[in-house]
Amino acid sequence: MDGGAAAIFPTISFMSTASTPRFGLQDYIRSIESILARRPSDRVIIREVSQATKRLCADDRWLEEQFRVGSPDGYNRHLLHRDPQNRFIVLSLVWMPGQMTPIHDHSCWGLMGIVEGSLEEVGYERLDDGTRPGYAELEEGRGSDVGRGSVAYLLPPHEEIHRIGNTGDGQSISLHVYGRDLDEVNVFDQTSGKVSPMRIKYYSPECGDQPFVI
Repeated sequence: MDGGAAAIFPTISFMSTASTPRFGLQDYIRSIESILARRPSDRVIIREVSQATKRLCADDRWLEEQFRVGSPDGYNRHLLHRDPQNRFIVLSLVWMPGQMTPIHDHSCWGLMGIVEGSLEEVGYERLDDGTRPGYAELEEGRGSDVGRGSVAYLLPPHEEIHRIGNTGDGQSISLHVYGRDLDEVNVFDQTSGKVSPMRIKYYSPECGDQPFVI
């Protein structure tokens, strides 16, 4: 139970005064707000939000059941928080075995922590100079397994193209935070070189029962 709850219910006899208050979603959001208020560089944001993300994902009791819902049709994207100043959003993604994103970017800083299970992330290096509209030449990097206690990040302009997938046998849940109100990304076809914009939808009670597009 967090410190705010302890203040509201001071007379509950079964509470342990020796227990450490849990770091919950609202604490995480306040931490990010405090970091961004200083207007640091993206690299500093990545470093400091990584620490908060690891702390939050160490204990998953803060994530409500409605945000743990998966689908056999594709991984589900749940909106947990949208910053009123449009500085960041927080999401939970639920992945069934074999579900995977296309290769894509985000055009902003971003972080992923693991709440349950593990995910494989594969990064891509852009080899062309970006001057040809709708085209990109990519080289696939080495995949890495991201599990509980680990964080993966996106840092434009050189570390932002990747794909993520659940290569395990069970469900995985990941926490994502991005440095903008993410409504569109670029999707890359490595074979043809084609780059296509793609709109994003959410599966979330406040957004309606709509599977996301990417």
